Amino acid sequence: MTPKLTLWLAVLCGAVSLHAAVFREFYVSPAGDDASPGTKSRPFLTLAHARDIVRTVAPDMRGDIIVNLRGGNYPVTAPVTFSPADSGGNGFKIIYRAAGKEIPVINGGVPVTGWRLDHGRIFSAELVWDGKLRNLFVNGNRASMAQADFKGQGAWGEFKVNGDEPWAETPGRTLDGIKFNAADVPRLTNPDDVELLQHRTWNFLMLCARGVISEDGKTVIQLQQPYGAIAATMAWGCNINPSNKFTIRNAFELLNQPGQFYFNRVTHTLYYYARDGEDMSRAVVIAPLSEGLLRISGTASNDRVQNLVFTGLTFSYDHWLLEEVGGSRGMVGVQSLGLYTRFRDDGNWHQSHYDICDLPQATVELRNAENIRFERNKFLHLASGSAVSLVNDVVDSTVEGNVFSDLSGNAVNVGHPQHYVIGDGPLYKNGVEGVCARDRIANNFIRKVSLDYKQGEAISGFFTEAVEIAHNDIAGVPYGGIALGWWWGNSGIPASTVPRNNVIAGNKVFDTQQELSKDGGAIYVLGVQPGGRIEGNHVRSLSRLVYPDDGSAGWTITHNVFDPQPGGKWLFVWTDRIHDLKIEDNFVTGTNLECKGTNNCAPASTHLVEKPFSGAAKKIIESAGLEKRFRDIAGGAFLNQ
Repeated sequence: MTPKLTLWLAVLCGAVSLHAAVFREFYVSPAGDDASPGTKSRPFLTLAHARDIVRTVAPDMRGDIIVNLRGGNYPVTAPVTFSPADSGGNGFKIIYRAAGKEIPVINGGVPVTGWRLDHGRIFSAELVWDGKLRNLFVNGNRASMAQADFKGQGAWGEFKVNGDEPWAETPGRTLDGIKFNAADVPRLTNPDDVELLQHRTWNFLMLCARGVISEDGKTVIQLQQPYGAIAATMAWGCNINPSNKFTIRNAFELLNQPGQFYFNRVTHTLYYYARDGEDMSRAVVIAPLSEGLLRISGTASNDRVQNLVFTGLTFSYDHWLLEEVGGSRGMVGVQSLGLYTRFRDDGNWHQSHYDICDLPQATVELRNAENIRFERNKFLHLASGSAVSLVNDVVDSTVEGNVFSDLSGNAVNVGHPQHYVIGDGPLYKNGVEGVCARDRIANNFIRKVSLDYKQGEAISGFFTEAVEIAHNDIAGVPYGGIALGWWWGNSGIPASTVPRNNVIAGNKVFDTQQELSKDGGAIYVLGVQPGGRIEGNHVRSLSRLVYPDDGSAGWTITHNVFDPQPGGKWLFVWTDRIHDLKIEDNFVTGTNLECKGTNNCAPASTHLVEKPFSGAAKKIIESAGLEKRFRDIAGGAFLNQ
């Protein structure tokens, strides 16, 4: 092989990076001024202004444009947006990067100071903010809304749906509230702040109250509608059960545990129950207020945002008020990140081709975008339903070498549940809708995610094409590690023809199903996916390690190391509707499995191995997880910067 050919192959494989000449270079600093020219000695102040200046010079670019962000906080009150006009042109990139080894933080929060003792260990401070506050961070530690558990005493009232509302597909009647024993629930002085949380088999429901009344010895929490009605009619046992346990939260009367907070938005007073050792006179307290931090949005598949790179940045402290439907708020997830946002009296989302579903807000959202790269960033202390979501028509883009930690939601999502048929969904018509294709989610270090929205896998995907999820290091998640695909074999509708050639390879996935253990898998796939491959992964879990669910087909599952813990199944194929899987040459430490299905290669070539691993199994383990050039991101020095 000639030296030139060797170099060319290395470039194709990502081992060598070739940089174009620099056309223009700008600087931004928290000590800068947007009236400055953006030089190193006279930098801009804000990312948004730097974007605007870059927009004016980009049409003539004859090399890459680089925007260097100096270390420090960059406060934002709303997401910074990038449109097609902000694209790199003429084959070159616009790069937004940390200056040297400095640490620029895109920060959606505000500091809260002036704490004073209210009573006991509860402190108070003023926060000038008129909205609900759902998250708080004290010295980098996540606080929780004041809360307590109570048993529901049944449904209250009736809510009527005519069927012609913009959020309804059918007429129907549902409950309008939940009853509780009045002796159990304290008087709630600000009822429209109150939220109800209920855990079902594999999903969580979050609903908001519109009022609290007393009736016949019961305390009734009236639900915001229509989201309460949507939650009451979900199918498959995912709907709210008015007689089961609820967590009632976000009420001052429930503030009785260290690490809890409550914000009275009427009086602009924030209360916090200090943990042992916290000195509130010195504490760094951040209230997240910006609903997301970054939006990259084209207008159609022929008008995409293109050729942007974000590297070395930290994204922290955003805010999510939950999904809004018809003036009501909630988070009604049926599975993974799929949220019900329209009413059906039977709750059957299959019949609508999943068009009644949407995705939660993400910290960073991409729509109609091409050749966008997020590399070596940190996503820390976030409250959105997902940190990075490639929502619609995002192609040839990369999320690689990033750290995700302390997130309310999951780390990365690709695609949308409405993409069952491309071009037919209610949100993306007239050339706007498009499959996410040829995207790479790789070498990310993922810990402490899905802390609030527990049903979200660390990495999730829906209807996608040639998406690669590779060499990620995932551990300690409440539900699944990686989930890719949508549609069920018992749905009553044909399999989607959109997904194909997707790859889950070389990942290290440990200790999944920590809280939702009765469903899902460390690696979970759905749908008919010709050309799909699951290979070279190292998986260890207490539950199901690889789970092709109802209707899955077309996958090749090979050369993985599966290490089921006591009681775990390394393979879970549970119904005849799972078909045409090729399962061979996997290495397992336990023989517990369920292998039914139709026309599946029986795992006769499975290799039972013992620890310590050796031979081929050891080689798979050594290459799984972060590749060598990204292993530094798992170190304490990088994480604590």
